[in-house]
Amino acid sequence: MLEVLVRNAQGNLTDDNKEYAARKLGKLDRYFAAASRVELAHTEDKRGLHEIEVTVFADGIMLHGHERDDNLNAAIDKVSVKLETRLRRLKTKLLKRARGHGMQVPLGLEEIPEAEADLGADSGHLAENRVYSMKLVSVEEALLQLELMDHEFYVFRNVVNDQVEVVYRRAKGGFGLMAPDN
Repeated sequence: MLEVLVRNAQGNLTDDNKEYAARKLGKLDRYFAAASRVELAHTEDKRGLHEIEVTVFADGIMLHGHERDDNLNAAIDKVSVKLETRLRRLKTKLLKRARGHGMQVPLGLEEIPEAEADLGADSGHLAENRVYSMKLVSVEEALLQLELMDHEFYVFRNVVNDQVEVVYRRAKGGFGLMAPDN
């Protein structure tokens, strides 16, 4: 079973809330061969809106999602369903690709954050710093990783040219690739 780590800086989660989150998110381990951990971060704003951010580290990939709701358990349910839907979609896509090309299904990408620092939320100041390791991946693998994350872009080192590049979601649909002009 996945190790579920709960970060609750405000101290407003009960043990029952933590157990509920562990039960719901622990079910995600059935999608992985080598699941390591799930990190859940909870914040509650002044209006009582609960924000749940979940990051899953397993099989060399990082899967991230976040949801908000007035009800804490509903927010946990929403993010759990979102992540499970992404995993099913990814599994289907990988199996189709592997069968169509006669290749082995890739285990995923290795992108595990090493450090995170909150440097302030003021306008014009760096609010967050994330450091992660990058391994060489193809553009196709980078797109798969982007689909697993709840972000607009994904930074990677291209296996073809060893350059740092970015795949991103286009506002009009589809994806784009940014690469340095060398």
